[in-house]
Amino acid sequence: MAIGLYIAAFAAVGAVLPYIPVYFESLGLPLGAIGLVTALAALFGLIAAPTWGVIADQGVGARGALVSAALLASAAAFVVAAAPVAIIAVLAWIVYQASFAGVSPVLDAFALDQVGANQHRYARFRVWGSASFVVSVIAVGYLIQQTQLHQMFVVLLACLAACVLLALQVPAKTAGPARRSLSGLRTVLRTKPLMAFIGAVLVVWSASSMINGFYSIYLTALGTPAGLIGSAWALGAVVEVPVMLAFPALAGRFGVNRLLVFGAACLLLRAVIVVAATDPLLVVGTMALHGLGYALVLVGGVTYVASKAPLGSAATAQGVLAGVVFGLSSAIGPGIAGVIAGASSVHSMFTVAAAASALGVVAVALAVGWYARRAAAVATAA
Repeated sequence: MAIGLYIAAFAAVGAVLPYIPVYFESLGLPLGAIGLVTALAALFGLIAAPTWGVIADQGVGARGALVSAALLASAAAFVVAAAPVAIIAVLAWIVYQASFAGVSPVLDAFALDQVGANQHRYARFRVWGSASFVVSVIAVGYLIQQTQLHQMFVVLLACLAACVLLALQVPAKTAGPARRSLSGLRTVLRTKPLMAFIGAVLVVWSASSMINGFYSIYLTALGTPAGLIGSAWALGAVVEVPVMLAFPALAGRFGVNRLLVFGAACLLLRAVIVVAATDPLLVVGTMALHGLGYALVLVGGVTYVASKAPLGSAATAQGVLAGVVFGLSSAIGPGIAGVIAGASSVHSMFTVAAAASALGVVAVALAVGWYARRAAAVATAA
Protein backbone atom coordinates (compact mmCIF):
# COMPACT_ATOMS: atom_id res chain seq x y z
CA MET A 1 0.00 0.00 0.00
CA ALA A 2 2.83 2.40 0.81
CA ILE A 3 4.39 1.73 -2.60
CA GLY A 4 1.16 2.59 -4.40
CA LEU A 5 0.83 5.80 -2.42
CA TYR A 6 4.41 6.82 -3.23
CA ILE A 7 3.72 6.19 -6.93
CA ALA A 8 0.54 8.27 -6.96
CA ALA A 9 1.86 11.08 -4.76
CA PHE A 10 5.09 11.62 -6.67
CA ALA A 11 3.38 11.33 -10.02
CA ALA A 12 1.35 14.32 -8.78
CA VAL A 13 4.56 16.15 -7.86
CA GLY A 14 6.09 15.41 -11.27
CA ALA A 15 2.99 16.65 -13.06
CA VAL A 16 3.18 20.14 -11.57
CA LEU A 17 6.55 20.93 -9.93
CA PRO A 18 8.65 21.70 -13.05
CA TYR A 19 5.88 23.64 -14.79
CA ILE A 20 4.02 25.67 -12.16
CA PRO A 21 6.50 28.60 -12.32
CA VAL A 22 6.02 28.70 -16.10
CA TYR A 23 2.24 28.57 -15.58
CA PHE A 24 2.34 31.54 -13.22
CA GLU A 25 4.57 33.39 -15.70
CA SER A 26 1.92 32.71 -18.38
CA LEU A 27 -0.65 34.38 -16.10
CA GLY A 28 1.44 37.56 -16.21
CA LEU A 29 3.32 37.31 -12.90
CA PRO A 30 6.86 38.80 -12.93
CA LEU A 31 9.84 36.87 -11.56
CA GLY A 32 9.76 38.62 -8.20
CA ALA A 33 6.08 37.82 -7.75
CA ILE A 34 6.64 34.17 -8.69
CA GLY A 35 9.32 33.93 -6.01
CA LEU A 36 6.99 35.56 -3.49
CA VAL A 37 4.15 33.18 -4.34
CA THR A 38 6.45 30.19 -3.95
CA ALA A 39 7.69 31.53 -0.63
CA LEU A 40 4.20 32.17 0.75
CA ALA A 41 2.98 28.73 -0.31
CA ALA A 42 6.02 27.14 1.28
CA LEU A 43 5.49 29.03 4.55
CA PHE A 44 1.99 27.64 4.79
CA GLY A 45 3.46 24.23 4.03
CA LEU A 46 5.95 24.73 6.86
CA ILE A 47 3.11 25.11 9.35
CA ALA A 48 0.93 22.47 7.73
CA ALA A 49 3.44 19.59 7.53
CA PRO A 50 4.08 19.15 11.28
CA THR A 51 0.40 19.91 11.95
CA TRP A 52 -0.62 16.99 9.73
CA GLY A 53 1.94 14.87 11.58
CA VAL A 54 0.46 15.81 14.95
CA ILE A 55 -3.03 15.02 13.63
CA ALA A 56 -1.88 11.57 12.52
CA ASP A 57 0.01 10.84 15.76
CA GLN A 58 -2.84 11.93 18.02
CA GLY A 59 -5.33 9.33 16.91
CA VAL A 60 -6.68 10.19 13.46
CA GLY A 61 -4.04 7.85 12.10
CA ALA A 62 -2.25 7.70 8.77
CA ARG A 63 -5.41 6.83 6.85
CA GLY A 64 -7.45 9.78 8.10
CA ALA A 65 -4.63 12.27 7.59
CA LEU A 66 -3.73 11.01 4.10
CA VAL A 67 -7.33 10.97 2.86
CA SER A 68 -8.05 14.45 4.23
CA ALA A 69 -4.83 15.95 2.84
CA ALA A 70 -5.34 14.45 -0.63
CA LEU A 71 -9.00 15.53 -0.82
CA LEU A 72 -8.19 19.12 0.15
CA ALA A 73 -5.30 19.19 -2.31
CA SER A 74 -7.60 17.94 -5.09
CA ALA A 75 -10.11 20.71 -4.49
CA ALA A 76 -7.40 23.38 -4.42
CA ALA A 77 -5.73 22.05 -7.58
CA PHE A 78 -9.04 22.24 -9.44
CA VAL A 79 -9.40 25.91 -8.45
CA VAL A 80 -5.83 26.69 -9.60
CA ALA A 81 -6.60 25.18 -12.99
CA ALA A 82 -9.99 26.90 -13.37
CA ALA A 83 -9.09 30.29 -11.89
CA PRO A 84 -10.08 33.16 -14.23
CA VAL A 85 -7.47 35.55 -12.77
CA ALA A 86 -3.98 35.21 -11.34
CA ILE A 87 -4.85 36.21 -7.77
CA ILE A 88 -7.36 33.37 -7.40
CA ALA A 89 -4.86 30.89 -8.82
CA VAL A 90 -2.22 32.13 -6.38
CA LEU A 91 -4.50 31.82 -3.33
CA ALA A 92 -5.63 28.35 -4.39
CA TRP A 93 -2.01 27.29 -4.93
CA ILE A 94 -1.19 28.28 -1.36
CA VAL A 95 -4.08 26.12 -0.12
CA TYR A 96 -2.87 23.28 -2.33
CA GLN A 97 0.64 23.44 -0.86
CA ALA A 98 -0.70 23.49 2.69
CA SER A 99 -2.90 20.47 1.93
CA PHE A 100 -0.41 18.37 -0.01
CA ALA A 101 2.19 19.10 2.69
CA GLY A 102 0.40 16.51 4.81
CA VAL A 103 0.98 13.64 2.39
CA SER A 104 4.76 13.29 2.54
CA PRO A 105 5.45 13.21 6.33
CA VAL A 106 2.50 10.96 7.14
CA LEU A 107 3.37 8.61 4.29
CA ASP A 108 7.03 8.52 5.39
CA ALA A 109 6.01 7.69 8.97
CA PHE A 110 3.66 4.98 7.69
CA ALA A 111 6.42 3.47 5.53
CA LEU A 112 8.88 3.53 8.44
CA ASP A 113 6.25 1.83 10.58
CA GLN A 114 6.04 -0.93 7.97
CA VAL A 115 9.80 -1.63 7.90
CA GLY A 116 10.09 -1.73 11.68
CA ALA A 117 13.58 -1.72 13.17
CA ASN A 118 15.33 -2.01 9.78
CA GLN A 119 14.85 1.67 8.94
CA HIS A 120 17.34 1.64 6.06
CA ARG A 121 14.75 -0.37 4.11
CA TYR A 122 12.63 2.78 3.94
CA ALA A 123 14.56 3.64 0.78
CA ARG A 124 13.05 0.58 -0.94
CA PHE A 125 9.61 2.18 -0.52
CA ARG A 126 10.65 5.74 -1.35
CA VAL A 127 12.39 4.72 -4.58
CA TRP A 128 9.00 4.03 -6.17
CA GLY A 129 8.18 7.70 -5.72
CA SER A 130 11.27 8.73 -7.66
CA ALA A 131 10.53 6.24 -10.43
CA SER A 132 6.98 7.54 -10.66
CA PHE A 133 8.25 11.12 -10.76
CA VAL A 134 10.44 10.23 -13.77
CA VAL A 135 7.53 8.85 -15.78
CA SER A 136 5.20 11.67 -14.80
CA VAL A 137 7.54 14.58 -15.50
CA ILE A 138 8.56 13.25 -18.93
CA ALA A 139 5.00 12.38 -19.93
CA VAL A 140 3.60 15.73 -18.83
CA GLY A 141 6.46 17.60 -20.51
CA TYR A 142 5.69 16.03 -23.86
CA LEU A 143 1.95 16.34 -23.27
CA ILE A 144 2.40 20.08 -22.77
CA GLN A 145 4.63 20.30 -25.84
CA GLN A 146 1.99 18.58 -27.99
CA THR A 147 -1.07 20.31 -26.49
CA GLN A 148 -0.98 23.16 -23.95
CA LEU A 149 0.37 23.97 -20.50
CA HIS A 150 -3.05 23.55 -18.87
CA GLN A 151 -3.01 19.80 -19.48
CA MET A 152 -0.69 19.28 -16.51
CA PHE A 153 -3.69 19.79 -14.22
CA VAL A 154 -5.54 16.85 -15.80
CA VAL A 155 -2.69 14.54 -14.80
CA LEU A 156 -2.38 16.17 -11.38
CA LEU A 157 -6.05 15.67 -10.53
CA ALA A 158 -5.98 12.05 -11.70
CA CYS A 159 -2.96 11.35 -9.45
CA LEU A 160 -4.59 13.01 -6.45
CA ALA A 161 -7.74 10.93 -6.98
CA ALA A 162 -5.55 7.81 -6.93
CA CYS A 163 -3.99 9.03 -3.66
CA VAL A 164 -7.42 9.27 -2.06
CA LEU A 165 -8.45 5.79 -3.20
CA LEU A 166 -5.21 4.20 -2.04
CA ALA A 167 -5.22 6.05 1.29
CA LEU A 168 -8.64 4.59 2.03
CA GLN A 169 -6.99 1.16 2.02
CA VAL A 170 -4.43 2.08 4.69
CA PRO A 171 -5.06 0.35 8.07
CA ALA A 172 -6.87 2.57 10.55
CA LYS A 173 -4.13 2.02 13.14
CA THR A 174 -0.41 1.40 12.79
CA ALA A 175 2.00 -0.39 15.09
CA GLY A 176 3.63 2.72 16.50
CA PRO A 177 2.43 4.19 19.81
CA ALA A 178 0.72 7.57 19.71
CA ARG A 179 1.46 10.60 21.82
CA ARG A 180 -1.94 12.04 22.71
CA SER A 181 -1.13 15.67 23.29
CA LEU A 182 0.77 18.57 21.78
CA SER A 183 3.66 17.63 24.08
CA GLY A 184 4.81 15.39 21.22
CA LEU A 185 5.61 18.43 19.09
CA ARG A 186 7.27 20.21 22.02
CA THR A 187 9.40 17.13 22.72
CA VAL A 188 10.53 16.97 19.11
CA LEU A 189 11.44 20.67 19.08
CA ARG A 190 13.44 20.23 22.32
CA THR A 191 15.48 17.29 21.03
CA LYS A 192 18.79 19.11 20.41
CA PRO A 193 20.53 16.61 18.10
CA LEU A 194 17.40 16.42 15.98
CA MET A 195 16.92 20.17 15.70
CA ALA A 196 20.63 20.81 15.05
CA PHE A 197 20.45 18.48 12.09
CA ILE A 198 17.18 19.96 10.82
CA GLY A 199 18.72 23.43 11.02
CA ALA A 200 21.64 22.27 8.90
CA VAL A 201 19.29 20.64 6.38
CA LEU A 202 17.41 23.94 6.19
CA VAL A 203 20.53 25.62 4.80
CA VAL A 204 21.12 22.84 2.26
CA TRP A 205 17.56 22.75 0.94
CA SER A 206 17.18 26.53 0.90
CA ALA A 207 20.20 26.81 -1.38
CA SER A 208 18.92 24.00 -3.60
CA SER A 209 15.42 25.49 -3.81
CA MET A 210 16.90 28.83 -4.91
CA ILE A 211 18.10 27.06 -8.06
CA ASN A 212 15.11 24.76 -8.54
CA GLY A 213 12.60 27.58 -8.14
CA PHE A 214 13.90 29.27 -11.29
CA TYR A 215 15.50 26.30 -13.03
CA SER A 216 12.72 25.79 -15.60
CA ILE A 217 12.52 29.52 -16.30
CA TYR A 218 16.30 29.66 -16.77
CA LEU A 219 16.23 26.73 -19.19
CA THR A 220 13.38 28.39 -21.09
CA ALA A 221 15.48 31.56 -21.39
CA LEU A 222 18.32 29.46 -22.81
CA GLY A 223 15.96 28.23 -25.54
CA THR A 224 15.42 24.73 -24.15
CA PRO A 225 12.33 22.89 -25.52
CA ALA A 226 9.58 21.98 -23.03
CA GLY A 227 10.20 18.27 -23.58
CA LEU A 228 13.87 18.64 -22.67
CA ILE A 229 12.99 20.67 -19.58
CA GLY A 230 10.79 17.82 -18.42
CA SER A 231 13.59 15.38 -19.22
CA ALA A 232 15.98 17.45 -17.11
CA TRP A 233 13.79 17.01 -14.03
CA ALA A 234 13.36 13.37 -14.91
CA LEU A 235 17.14 12.91 -15.13
CA GLY A 236 17.48 13.83 -11.49
CA ALA A 237 14.83 11.33 -10.51
CA VAL A 238 16.39 8.62 -12.72
CA VAL A 239 19.62 8.98 -10.74
CA GLU A 240 17.69 8.86 -7.47
CA VAL A 241 16.31 5.38 -8.22
CA PRO A 242 19.55 3.32 -8.09
CA VAL A 243 20.90 5.46 -5.25
CA MET A 244 17.81 4.77 -3.13
CA LEU A 245 17.91 1.07 -3.99
CA ALA A 246 21.54 0.96 -2.92
CA PHE A 247 21.04 3.13 0.18
CA PRO A 248 20.76 0.27 2.71
CA ALA A 249 24.06 -1.20 1.48
CA LEU A 250 25.72 2.23 1.29
CA ALA A 251 24.54 3.12 4.80
CA GLY A 252 25.89 -0.18 6.12
CA ARG A 253 29.25 0.43 4.45
CA PHE A 254 29.79 4.16 5.01
CA GLY A 255 27.22 5.17 7.63
CA VAL A 256 24.29 7.57 7.26
CA ASN A 257 26.31 10.54 8.55
CA ARG A 258 28.93 10.32 5.79
CA LEU A 259 26.26 9.86 3.14
CA LEU A 260 24.50 13.00 4.33
CA VAL A 261 27.66 15.08 4.03
CA PHE A 262 28.50 13.61 0.62
CA GLY A 263 24.96 14.29 -0.61
CA ALA A 264 25.20 17.94 0.45
CA ALA A 265 28.54 18.19 -1.38
CA CYS A 266 26.91 16.88 -4.57
CA LEU A 267 24.31 19.63 -4.37
CA LEU A 268 27.12 22.16 -3.97
CA LEU A 269 28.90 20.85 -7.08
CA ARG A 270 25.67 21.04 -9.06
CA ALA A 271 25.22 24.70 -8.04
CA VAL A 272 28.78 25.57 -9.09
CA ILE A 273 28.34 24.00 -12.53
CA VAL A 274 25.00 25.79 -13.09
CA VAL A 275 26.77 29.08 -12.35
CA ALA A 276 29.66 28.32 -14.72
CA ALA A 277 27.72 26.74 -17.61
CA THR A 278 25.73 28.43 -20.38
CA ASP A 279 25.16 25.42 -22.64
CA PRO A 280 21.55 24.19 -22.10
CA LEU A 281 22.61 20.55 -22.33
CA LEU A 282 25.23 21.00 -19.62
CA VAL A 283 22.76 22.81 -17.38
CA VAL A 284 20.30 19.96 -17.95
CA GLY A 285 23.05 17.46 -17.12
CA THR A 286 23.57 19.00 -13.67
CA MET A 287 20.30 17.39 -12.61
CA ALA A 288 22.21 14.10 -12.36
CA LEU A 289 24.22 15.60 -9.50
CA HIS A 290 21.05 17.00 -8.02
CA GLY A 291 19.46 13.54 -8.12
CA LEU A 292 22.43 11.99 -6.35
CA GLY A 293 22.54 14.66 -3.66
CA TYR A 294 18.77 14.77 -3.27
CA ALA A 295 18.49 11.00 -2.77
CA LEU A 296 21.25 10.84 -0.18
CA VAL A 297 20.15 13.88 1.81
CA LEU A 298 16.44 13.08 1.65
CA VAL A 299 16.56 9.36 2.46
CA GLY A 300 19.45 9.86 4.85
CA GLY A 301 17.56 12.70 6.50
CA VAL A 302 14.37 10.70 6.97
CA THR A 303 16.38 7.79 8.37
CA TYR A 304 18.43 10.06 10.64
CA VAL A 305 15.33 11.80 12.00
CA ALA A 306 13.57 8.47 12.56
CA SER A 307 16.51 7.28 14.66
CA LYS A 308 16.41 10.43 16.83
CA ALA A 309 12.63 10.92 17.06
CA PRO A 310 11.14 10.70 20.58
CA LEU A 311 8.95 7.65 21.20
CA GLY A 312 5.38 8.15 19.97
CA SER A 313 6.23 11.15 17.78
CA ALA A 314 7.36 9.50 14.54
CA ALA A 315 4.95 11.32 12.22
CA THR A 316 5.42 14.58 14.13
CA ALA A 317 9.22 14.40 13.74
CA GLN A 318 8.88 13.60 10.04
CA GLY A 319 6.41 16.47 9.78
CA VAL A 320 8.96 18.88 11.25
CA LEU A 321 11.56 17.61 8.77
CA ALA A 322 9.11 17.89 5.87
CA GLY A 323 8.14 21.37 7.05
CA VAL A 324 11.77 22.39 6.78
CA VAL A 325 12.55 20.52 3.55
CA PHE A 326 9.39 21.37 1.62
CA GLY A 327 8.17 24.35 3.61
CA LEU A 328 10.60 26.76 5.22
CA SER A 329 13.46 26.09 2.79
CA SER A 330 11.07 26.49 -0.13
CA ALA A 331 10.00 29.83 1.32
CA ILE A 332 13.47 31.13 2.10
CA GLY A 333 15.10 29.89 -1.11
CA PRO A 334 12.70 31.09 -3.82
CA GLY A 335 11.79 34.17 -1.79
CA ILE A 336 15.40 35.36 -1.64
CA ALA A 337 16.00 34.10 -5.18
CA GLY A 338 13.09 36.14 -6.54
CA VAL A 339 14.40 39.33 -4.94
CA ILE A 340 17.94 38.78 -6.26
CA ALA A 341 16.78 37.70 -9.73
CA GLY A 342 14.39 40.65 -9.98
CA ALA A 343 17.09 43.13 -8.90
CA SER A 344 19.90 41.70 -11.04
CA SER A 345 19.61 38.43 -12.96
CA VAL A 346 18.89 34.73 -12.51
CA HIS A 347 22.58 33.98 -13.06
CA SER A 348 23.61 36.29 -10.20
CA MET A 349 21.08 34.58 -7.98
CA PHE A 350 22.58 31.19 -8.84
CA THR A 351 25.96 32.48 -7.65
CA VAL A 352 24.48 33.33 -4.25
CA ALA A 353 22.87 29.88 -4.17
CA ALA A 354 26.26 28.24 -4.73
CA ALA A 355 27.73 30.14 -1.77
CA ALA A 356 24.79 29.07 0.40
CA SER A 357 25.31 25.44 -0.70
CA ALA A 358 28.91 25.59 0.54
CA LEU A 359 27.66 26.81 3.90
CA GLY A 360 25.15 23.95 3.94
CA VAL A 361 27.87 21.30 3.52
CA VAL A 362 29.71 22.69 6.54
CA ALA A 363 26.51 22.90 8.59
CA VAL A 364 25.53 19.27 7.93
CA ALA A 365 29.06 18.03 8.69
CA LEU A 366 29.06 19.91 12.01
CA ALA A 367 25.55 18.74 12.95
CA VAL A 368 26.05 15.01 12.42
CA GLY A 369 29.63 15.18 13.71
CA TRP A 370 28.52 16.98 16.87
CA TYR A 371 25.97 14.29 17.64
CA ALA A 372 28.47 11.50 17.00
CA ARG A 373 31.03 13.12 19.33
CA ARG A 374 28.42 13.68 22.04
CA ALA A 375 27.19 10.09 21.81
CA ALA A 376 30.76 8.84 22.13
CA ALA A 377 31.37 11.07 25.16
CA VAL A 378 28.19 9.81 26.86
CA ALA A 379 29.19 6.21 26.16
CA THR A 380 32.67 6.83 27.59
CA ALA A 381 31.23 8.45 30.71
CA ALA A 382 28.82 5.57 31.21
